[in-house]
Amino acid sequence: MKNSLKLTFIGFFPCTSLFGCDQKEVGNITVITPQPPITTSLSKSYYVSDGTGSDANNGLSISSPLKTITAGQNLAAPGDTVFIMNGNYLPATTIQLNKSGSDGKYITYKAYKGHSPKFSFLGAFWNAVSINASYIVVDGIEFQGNNQNLTYNDALASYNDKVAGGNNNSLYATYNMNGISIGGPATESKFPHHVIIRNCIVHDFPGGGLSSIQADYTTFERNTVYNNAWYMMYGGSGISILTPFDTDSNAGYKNIVRNNICYNNKTTIPWISQQRLSDGNGIIIDVNLRPYNSTATDKPYKGRTLVENNVSFNNGGSGIHAFDAAHIDIINNTAYNNAQVMLTYADIFANTCNDVKIMNNIIYTKAGGNCNSNNKNTNVTYDYNIYFVGKVAIKGPNDKVLDPQFVNISTDGTLANFAVKVGSPAIDAGTKSIFSPKDIKGVARPKGASVDCGAYEVQ
Repeated sequence: MKNSLKLTFIGFFPCTSLFGCDQKEVGNITVITPQPPITTSLSKSYYVSDGTGSDANNGLSISSPLKTITAGQNLAAPGDTVFIMNGNYLPATTIQLNKSGSDGKYITYKAYKGHSPKFSFLGAFWNAVSINASYIVVDGIEFQGNNQNLTYNDALASYNDKVAGGNNNSLYATYNMNGISIGGPATESKFPHHVIIRNCIVHDFPGGGLSSIQADYTTFERNTVYNNAWYMMYGGSGISILTPFDTDSNAGYKNIVRNNICYNNKTTIPWISQQRLSDGNGIIIDVNLRPYNSTATDKPYKGRTLVENNVSFNNGGSGIHAFDAAHIDIINNTAYNNAQVMLTYADIFANTCNDVKIMNNIIYTKAGGNCNSNNKNTNVTYDYNIYFVGKVAIKGPNDKVLDPQFVNISTDGTLANFAVKVGSPAIDAGTKSIFSPKDIKGVARPKGASVDCGAYEVQ
């Protein structure tokens, strides 16, 4: 699956890497712009090499590298970077990132320039990478799970053992290992915030790919996330943000999911709490109207979530799914041929949501599928979208049902190109009332009279 790096539609968003983007109003137009860079001084670089490193080294040069990320973390201070060099790393347990940076001084774990490090996880543990710290960046690293060595029948047997009252946690972890997990059940004093995962390849985990639970200021950008959640019994997805927690009173953009490629994430094992299939979405913004594992509604999340410029296709659930959540903008995304397992899910939609904008998207659904849905929503806007093939439950005044004319339709991540052809009805069909100034490949928008629908702006 290494050849997934050949994806023709992967692009790079030139927003300064650590800092996310701000929203500002210019007249009646919402523009999403990069924040200015935060500079640091006196920072150090550490180097990690699986092949030539030793944790007895000082790690301060490529000729004297450390062997493990953990050793790099032990030495790193706020503002430092731990560079990961080439190698096929085989961790024997979860990589725990528990040391925090500080405001303006992130601790960064990054592929060394020109290197393509890969971490493969084969053991019986719940998370490949667990982040319970703040001001952290993970950048440019490939993480691979063990799906190719697991089977549906064995995963189902593990589920049935749990349903019958079993307590074999080692067995369950084997079939539920997540890729990168930020936060989780914890006390408020331990909730992580300001964590950025970017330019990573996360694939073939039996559990979810990228997840954030009870965290704040999470950014997932420019990642390729595929073949995840197949065997888990906890209803996972490719990219998930669940029950975020406010660390401040900011009501602007705090969680950002942008410029990601998500495909072939699906669930095949029932969700244990409901004993039925669920989720397996490409991207889900899940439950921010109440705290984790609670029915109380007295602490809704105040921050806003931005989901933009993502391509999500051939997933078992929705391409992009918002559930029991508020304050979300889903703009300029491309979804194709989703709901392969959860047949009634819509490709991009909100369910039991409030204050959500779904605009400037391309939604090309499987035959007989659902483009969108309006179930139990209040103040959810669908407009300036392009729909094709499937059923449209709710149509905004400027929505269109037309073939978007993709360059190359495929469910194969090495072949698909979901940019649109010259002459596509998606060109200039979006609105400038809310938009990002860059598309998934860093192309400035708009190029024409208005913003193009979908993740790409035609040049």
